[in-house]
Amino acid sequence: MEALGLEKWIEIDVDAVINNLYQVQDRLGERQVKLIAVIKADAYGHGAVPVARCLSREGVEFFAVSFLEEALELRRAGIQSDILLLTPLISPHQFSAAIANHITVTVTSFLEYEMIDRITAETGHSLTMHLKTDTGLGRFGLNLDEILEICRLASRNAFIYIEGIYTHMAEAAFNPAYTHKQFRQFEEITAAISSRGFDIPCKHCANSAVVLNYPKMYLNAVRVGTLLSGQHPAGKFQTRLKLKDPFIFKTRIISLRNMEEGDYLGYNRTHRLKKPARIAVIPVGFEDGLALDVVNKPAGPVDMLKHVTKTVLRYFNADRFTITVKIRGREYPVRGKVFMQMALVELPPHLDIAVGEEVEVPVRKVLVPRNISRVYTQKQKLLPGGQEP
Repeated sequence: MEALGLEKWIEIDVDAVINNLYQVQDRLGERQVKLIAVIKADAYGHGAVPVARCLSREGVEFFAVSFLEEALELRRAGIQSDILLLTPLISPHQFSAAIANHITVTVTSFLEYEMIDRITAETGHSLTMHLKTDTGLGRFGLNLDEILEICRLASRNAFIYIEGIYTHMAEAAFNPAYTHKQFRQFEEITAAISSRGFDIPCKHCANSAVVLNYPKMYLNAVRVGTLLSGQHPAGKFQTRLKLKDPFIFKTRIISLRNMEEGDYLGYNRTHRLKKPARIAVIPVGFEDGLALDVVNKPAGPVDMLKHVTKTVLRYFNADRFTITVKIRGREYPVRGKVFMQMALVELPPHLDIAVGEEVEVPVRKVLVPRNISRVYTQKQKLLPGGQEP
């Protein structure tokens, strides 16, 4: 990495991405199930275009992203595979762009369908869609009456193809009863559609958690993102895949100084050294996704107690809850409050180390700015600038 002269960068292991794909495919087995690779949020921080190219070379033919701009980025990069948008479009201009770029849209309301019906009829251009029904997540989706009416109207428009219908599970990693309830509701909806003579060939409800816990819910397709990124979803699973994390955030030490027992570190003097130490400064902070947590309302009293306990243990510098960085394969603690663009690392006082030493830093992948250079590695090759082996 010395030749690149980078202050901070991300190394993405292409072989790890491929390993994770093979693990998912092995889990699907011989079932005739389409894999929809979810590469939203810049492929969970790994780089949507390079990851899509990698997966395409391995035979993946269907991708999903959240927003239109994500899909257009893939098209501009030459990705010709099917791309499903997972969120609704809200304007005729957006639908026109989706049609022009052969992007499959999700329809979640009758208003969206009316725009599609009008645009396709006026232009004579075809559009493929999936219908989204809400069975308990509470985000967005059509009810059965709306679905049946859309199917009826679409049967009169030769330019509209309803390829799929899907729902999203809310607690697949935690609540089997609720997950089965959602699945039964989805089956009832699809059965009612079929009984009215409408054929929607692709039915899917399985995200990464469902893929691990409920093989009977695979249906025609599964939507997998978290597993491909090298992580298991939060929760407990009887089945765990042999995943590899492709992502390593690296930086370099930019300053070293010796400090004494009793010296304070950081804003508000939140840490006081208990012994002499060498303090390393690294140019990574909040803006890079370090020490940032996703904070939502606790799911219940037990979840709330976990949050409070973690906060208390962090305050007392409990090892398990202390942020650590890795230097030469060993872990060292981050001390004091993390700054916007920097952090302080406590090292042993006599550690033989110099400014410029590489440091591996644990950051939130999806919160890392996209302008941080990503280097894609495969079988010991290093390629800068988003190129691939």
